Amino acid sequence: MSAHHDLLKIYHEWRDWTVREGEAIRSADWPRMHSCQNAKLELQDRIIRGTQAARAELVRSGGDWAEVEAQLRREVTSLIDLEHRNEASLAEVRGRALAEKDELDRSSRQLRQVRSYAPVVRSAWSSYS
Repeated sequence: MSAHHDLLKIYHEWRDWTVREGEAIRSADWPRMHSCQNAKLELQDRIIRGTQAARAELVRSGGDWAEVEAQLRREVTSLIDLEHRNEASLAEVRGRALAEKDELDRSSRQLRQVRSYAPVVRSAWSSYS
């Protein structure tokens, strides 16, 4: 397999991890989301090395790097779109969590106010003797 195909394979791995990451975000599975993000971090170095290898291979063979670069650019644009969707999903989940937190904070304040206005009930028994 050529270095160019290997590089495309790495980008497809990135796509798979990004899809899994989106599923994890939508299901609020934060450990799985972090696992996906870590996997993508590890792919970054492979992408850099793969790009260098593909370019060098094309130079040696007299191939057209511009054509390969256009194909890679389409792939990257598609991945960026997926990443933006995940970012929007995460913002939506975060917004719901913040709204829930605000509601819980309001409830907590109301409970404290109710307690502060409630009369203190003392026991009729002041001692057992």
